[in-house]
Amino acid sequence: MARPLRVEFEEAIYHLCTRGNARQRIFRDDRDRARFISLLDESVQRFEVSILCFVLMANHVHLVGQTHRPNLARWMHWLGVAYTVYFNRRHRVSGHLFQGRYKSFLVQEGKYLLELSRYVHLNPVRGVNLGRGNPRERRKRLRAFKWSSYPGYSGLGRQYEFVKEEMVLGELSGSRKDERLAYRRFVEEGLVREIENPFSAVRWQAVLGNDSFVRKLRDRVKGLHRQRREITSLRRAEYKPNAHEVVAKVARQHKLEVGRLLEGKDRGLEARNLAMWMIWETGTLSLREIGELFGGLDYAAVAQRIRRVRTAHSASSRRKLLNGMLNV
Repeated sequence: MARPLRVEFEEAIYHLCTRGNARQRIFRDDRDRARFISLLDESVQRFEVSILCFVLMANHVHLVGQTHRPNLARWMHWLGVAYTVYFNRRHRVSGHLFQGRYKSFLVQEGKYLLELSRYVHLNPVRGVNLGRGNPRERRKRLRAFKWSSYPGYSGLGRQYEFVKEEMVLGELSGSRKDERLAYRRFVEEGLVREIENPFSAVRWQAVLGNDSFVRKLRDRVKGLHRQRREITSLRRAEYKPNAHEVVAKVARQHKLEVGRLLEGKDRGLEARNLAMWMIWETGTLSLREIGELFGGLDYAAVAQRIRRVRTAHSASSRRKLLNGMLNV
């Protein structure tokens, strides 16, 4: 069967799931989980996305996110590569961490999004092993699970700053406190009775929504080549400098020729590493593509150079440097 169509456009909402290769664990301890969450936080500004809800399981991750630019593939590629580089370096392993292509479904706002968020948040107490015990025992475990946006949504803990709750809680009436209480009851209702799996309503292989929503998506991609698997909206996204513009700007600032930065003859050239880092920050090229641009460097070498630049500057100095240098 052909892979489901990926449609990218501004303000699209997606359910995303990525799993460990051969079902291996992708989080070995809380330090790994904290690192992934820090990358989620970093990706919000880097790719102009909103995280609506999430849960980190032992061997997979569920995310519900909204892309404010048509850049789903870039966002997920960066997130997967950045975490894999960290994981392999820390645990002294090599090779693929995630299993092939991540799964994605376009999601309609309203009840579809609300029910999907419940499905995502119930993951820590679902299944043969995790779902053991009576409803009270499962509720206790669910509320104690901190690697999820549920404690914040339910009012039982502090929400992660990068999580945007308005779109989900907006489906419930009352004050924010009342909305949290209503949401907690809505989710935990799934502990005492069988609730419908939202993915049973998936249409067109990749859409969670009603017939009208599906028709609008079909109209959006109508006329494009049927064999094209990654489709991007033709709406104009906010401008970001491309890689060659960044290289030219860095070269001017350091009074160097562009060719000297790209050819790789000066392996320790600070400006070269700086240019790689800035291109990575724009989210326009992958590590492998950056390596190809700079004379065929391996992606691991590129990651090491980027890390070297990041550790040489504080968070505030990095922001200042980026704001000045990327304003091309």
